[in-house]
Amino acid sequence: MKEMRWCAIGDSFTYLNDHLDETGYRVKKGYLSRIGEKIPELKLNNIGINGSTFQDWIAQPIPEADLYTVLLGTNDWHWGMPLGSEADFSSRTAGTILGNLGILLDHIRKASPEACIIVGNPVERTDFVYLWDPENNAQGSYAPEHGQKLSEVSAGILKCCELEGIATVNCHDLSGFTPENAVRFKRVRRGDRTEDLVFPDYTGVPFSPGEDPYPYPPEAAWMTYDGLHPTDEGCEILAGLFAEKICEKTGRHMP
Repeated sequence: MKEMRWCAIGDSFTYLNDHLDETGYRVKKGYLSRIGEKIPELKLNNIGINGSTFQDWIAQPIPEADLYTVLLGTNDWHWGMPLGSEADFSSRTAGTILGNLGILLDHIRKASPEACIIVGNPVERTDFVYLWDPENNAQGSYAPEHGQKLSEVSAGILKCCELEGIATVNCHDLSGFTPENAVRFKRVRRGDRTEDLVFPDYTGVPFSPGEDPYPYPPEAAWMTYDGLHPTDEGCEILAGLFAEKICEKTGRHMP
């Protein structure tokens, strides 16, 4: 079958596919590479930006492609970008998650009017601590951030894309990522003792960067290796969901 140009847009989930060293090689193969193995005629152009939000993509150049996949939203939620409404999406109101999503879709359409676009939504997460800098940490999605639930952000992205006939992948509901299974345990310090606690027992236990041990040794990994970023197991699940949708929308078939 004819080769298809594929442009992947996203945050660290997407960026790390081509930067496995930044996972400490806790991940052997990212979700994009796994999609490519399932659908070999895809020619990948990964333009993911680490830490990006929908707003960060408003001014980014979008290359021509036959297929675009988009996976964003978890950083928007963390930084408190307001979700907005369907009206904000329709009017492309910048400064809201849904408005910025609409603007990005317009940019993609301008770059390649006939391309297939597939949008995924963010998955649940637990307490994140960056492998290389414990000062970079964030509370999990078991609690609202700036008054918003991550599940609300994920649902809003799906609903607005469906309003415009954009194909979607419901990563949030179908992948199985939860705060309970994001990691097997979190290593916390209480006084002069360390304990390996499961969810939700570790929630609310303070973390002191530079003083406490890194909370996620390799054996703590489950769906994520650091509370946020997917392990090989998590990447394989995401790849399967995207590959199935790509085949459905483009007429490709997995070997």
